Amino acid sequence: MATAVVVAAAAIGLSAAPAEAVPRPGPIIGQPPIIGSGPAFGSGVRPSNVAGAAQTAGTLEPTLDCIPSEEQPNPVVVLGGFGAIGDIRATLDKQMAGITGGIHDLGGCPFIFGYGIIGPMQAAAPVPESAGELAGFITKVQAATGADHVDIVAHSSGVLIANYYLKFLHGGPHVDRAIYLAPVTQGTTAATLAGGLDLPGSPEGLAGILDNATDPLRNTIFTGIAGALDCLAGSRVTRAIPNGGVTVPGVVYSVLATRGDQVLTPPGPASFIDDPRVENDYFEDLYPQAAPADHATLPMQPDAVQWVIKQLLSE
Repeated sequence: MATAVVVAAAAIGLSAAPAEAVPRPGPIIGQPPIIGSGPAFGSGVRPSNVAGAAQTAGTLEPTLDCIPSEEQPNPVVVLGGFGAIGDIRATLDKQMAGITGGIHDLGGCPFIFGYGIIGPMQAAAPVPESAGELAGFITKVQAATGADHVDIVAHSSGVLIANYYLKFLHGGPHVDRAIYLAPVTQGTTAATLAGGLDLPGSPEGLAGILDNATDPLRNTIFTGIAGALDCLAGSRVTRAIPNGGVTVPGVVYSVLATRGDQVLTPPGPASFIDDPRVENDYFEDLYPQAAPADHATLPMQPDAVQWVIKQLLSE
């Protein structure tokens, strides 16, 4: 079962880090700190206090000791996707290093936020719970920096967290820009999520379990990764967010998808936000000479980093 969960996680967002870094699993309370390095994080997993959670999820919060410059006054909250396993801090630091470095070069303050952590896995908690954690963290960022607004840079399923926060938790007044890389917008397919899982039955059969919300095996097999189920097309989250429009007033949205996305299919339409005010672009169209990108590696592409910086500098 552990193998199955790791493979699913790698399919949705990040490449998995070695799982030995954290004991497997159990409630996050009392769990030893995740060992890692990098300036974007503080120390240890903090238990979440979101009410009603069936299984306690935790967060990894950075040290809020950066004050934004006048040239870049908005702190930037950076969200990775589902699939950071084991040494979550090191995995996210590696994937987002170019983006956080570019923001620092502007005189800005990037804060990578690890959310929805259950056992060794980020984004395993249900999206509404993780969005509540994000709301609390943004409040802390504003208090620590004195900023009226933040910008959000999110990848993959981190976008579901951001969009849920913005639309349903009244996040709009606190955010100026929402900058998304390979976002889960319309949802991924059960076959994509199930493909390669080390469980009995074919991927097609397992996809059927995932698609059937009344199948008791769905919640039994995938206990602890509700955040992955929320990424499926047709889930309660991927139905609710587009209903009536994804965007909220006052927030500038930008989306960068890649034609090499093997997770969100069809690439582009699965990620784009259907709103004439939203800038939707393919990485390959903007940067035809760039090295090939896929779902997990898009945030690490130097040209994608420059695209993020361009969006942060836009009026």
